[in-house]
Amino acid sequence: MLDLAKPGERQAHDFLCRATKGRDRMWQVLTLRRQGDVLLCVVRWVYPDGRIGQFSLAKVSLTRKAVCWRDHASSEAALTEMGHYIK
Repeated sequence: MLDLAKPGERQAHDFLCRATKGRDRMWQVLTLRRQGDVLLCVVRWVYPDGRIGQFSLAKVSLTRKAVCWRDHASSEAALTEMGHYIK
């Protein structure tokens, strides 16, 4: 899925590792798809006190340091939005 020899793809990989692992993680990734130069990730937010939060569709750039997301009330809604991007 990723070519870790490419700097942008390595940065995206490293970011996702930091965002999803360890004590300070912020996301639980439910599903992941590559669409061109973007990773589309349906995530659930995780808080330091153990609470589980809302769902989002996160877009992680593979060419620059950029992440954006849109919040959703359910994982199904985030998956539906992801479907609009997948060709």
